[in-house]
Amino acid sequence: MVKIMRCLYLILLLLISVNIFSQTITGNNKLIINHGDITLYLSDDSLSMTSKHVLLYNDFLKLDDERDNRWFQDTIKSKYNRTIYSKSGYDLGHLTPSHITSYDDELNHKSFSFLNQAPQLPSFNRGKWARVESYVEDTISKYKSDVVIITGVIYNKNKSKFLKNSKIKIPIYYYKILYVDKLVYCWLGSNINGETKILFIKDLNKLFKSNGMDISIK
Repeated sequence: MVKIMRCLYLILLLLISVNIFSQTITGNNKLIINHGDITLYLSDDSLSMTSKHVLLYNDFLKLDDERDNRWFQDTIKSKYNRTIYSKSGYDLGHLTPSHITSYDDELNHKSFSFLNQAPQLPSFNRGKWARVESYVEDTISKYKSDVVIITGVIYNKNKSKFLKNSKIKIPIYYYKILYVDKLVYCWLGSNINGETKILFIKDLNKLFKSNGMDISIK
């Protein structure tokens, strides 16, 4: 009887895990990089687009303040170069933040991939977007649950803007989705004026489409 109960318990855990981690990111582009708990999805011109982070609550409890800080070129060659950001007026804005990967030194290093960032206004990066990232961590603490966090950027289809003397596009929006305890939170932040708001994923997918981005999130 005990063995049967254990089996049922394991089956239940498996079903819960499938439900928690069943979020999908789809598109025709095949440029994808796997870094353990983080998966990076790139645009067809090798620019950063989306980062998916699968985070277990037990790992969340191990977060600390250690940061790697060594930005690096990833397995797919990209247009990014740290010197381009010098005096550009933009930060290297993380998609999956450094702090929330600090439970694992190797993963924290991977969060400094040039393909896990995009140009971000400093006031936005260190202001309202930083508060969104803090709210995500507070919510995980509240629900004490395994989570999936998807963070990405949206580029302007009709009027692309680039960092000076480069082919690095500047996104007009950052977005973040948190899946926790059967709930879904979704935020959109402007990389123009720094304002953030809550929205539905269906509206986010409409923004992707209207800006010619081949991506859909479910």
